[in-house]
Amino acid sequence: MVLEIERKFLLNNGFMQIALMLEGVEFKKVNILQFYTKIAPNYEVRFRKTANEFIKTIKIGKGLIRQENETVISEKEFQKQRKNSIANQISKSRYIFKLNNFPCNIDIYNDCLSDLAIFEIEFMKKSDADVFVLPEFLKNYINKEITFDERYKNKNLALFGLPDFKFNYKKTVKMVEKLNHIKLFFGKNISSYDAIRLALLQNYKMILEYKLKYLQGKDQSTLTNLRDALRVSYSLMDIFKFAFDEKIISVFLDTFSQKIRKTTELIRANLLIDYTNTAGFELINSENYNKQRQILEDETILLLSSDTFEKELKEWNIVLNDEDYFYASNNSTPIKTASAYRLRLEILKTIKSIKRKKNYKQIYKQCRDLRAILWYFGDIFGNTNKMIKNLDNLIENLRFLSQCRLFENAKFKDNDSLEFFKKSLNLKILKTIKKADKKSQKITKKIGKFSKKLKVYYTKEI
Repeated sequence: MVLEIERKFLLNNGFMQIALMLEGVEFKKVNILQFYTKIAPNYEVRFRKTANEFIKTIKIGKGLIRQENETVISEKEFQKQRKNSIANQISKSRYIFKLNNFPCNIDIYNDCLSDLAIFEIEFMKKSDADVFVLPEFLKNYINKEITFDERYKNKNLALFGLPDFKFNYKKTVKMVEKLNHIKLFFGKNISSYDAIRLALLQNYKMILEYKLKYLQGKDQSTLTNLRDALRVSYSLMDIFKFAFDEKIISVFLDTFSQKIRKTTELIRANLLIDYTNTAGFELINSENYNKQRQILEDETILLLSSDTFEKELKEWNIVLNDEDYFYASNNSTPIKTASAYRLRLEILKTIKSIKRKKNYKQIYKQCRDLRAILWYFGDIFGNTNKMIKNLDNLIENLRFLSQCRLFENAKFKDNDSLEFFKKSLNLKILKTIKKADKKSQKITKKIGKFSKKLKVYYTKEI
């Protein structure tokens, strides 16, 4: 194992080699493809292809001096390990040369890292690195030194992409406002505050749409859509509340929770009456129950159409469009880092809920929370469509169980078909529980495996 002593500089562009050529410097160009199978704060395992040579490298440490161990491997081993790669693969062109007898290279990155150019110079002794001064003719090509900037380490470029990604929140908001139902895809280095607000802003537009549509037509499916949109907003706010001012977010969590409770009460009341009428049964004291349902509907309409709720939504819109006042101190954490930690936390909560089995209500809620974060931010780590589809199937089973419990607890007037209905209902409940348990076990394995891949993207609680 040898020590790697080097300094790194970010270039303004990839044309520094022209200046070097004018000074008579000779180059050797090689194309490099590399990937990582292990990444930790002070440890990494990298596999690299250079021309027809395949090398496994273990690096320990960070900053100016690191330990490095290289082993030549076969192409077969390289391809085998490629299947175990984490994060993005890196493709770059390397220009190798010497400057004052020091080994140097310029890396020009390709694909998702295009436009990135880095100059590296290696030293035998730390003292040489400390006193090294860039030649005058090169200074115009240097943006800044990045030796100690962890964002520009190859492992972090693989994990998070370009560090100095420029994101215009206001411009993006205008586009999102026109794309209510289009799935959003987030850049890895957008701040948590910006990313979560964009997701919430899109959901806010859906809430406005469903609220208006329900108040105009009193359609039950629209009410369910409204309640579900409120739930998604609540889940995202709760999961990512670290990015917001604590007092501000707690107010809106309470506001949305109140609306979710009220709309859910009405949805359940409508469901029971509609199913009872369809099945030909009659509830004990049905007249009183219908009156209570009507009162509940009137209260819900009054709540949703109230000036108070209108004001709350306008204030929420102000928060989602603000760039100066409503964020917490760690709001700038990249969304890839924050969502990796929060997504893994939700996965572990879901697995824990599933293993308890008996509390299907808790599993139902936890699966909804997990789906919300997966839908918006899961794609940062790869295609999660299949995982979401499996989760949707489980959620549908759990929703049915919740509805069955509603019928199970209802009191009906005697009817010739009532006993048969109860037996059929119990049979359906048992079958659904069996299905839900089977799907739960399958999902547990999939999300558990996915969870392990997320650990590499964060080093502390967020």
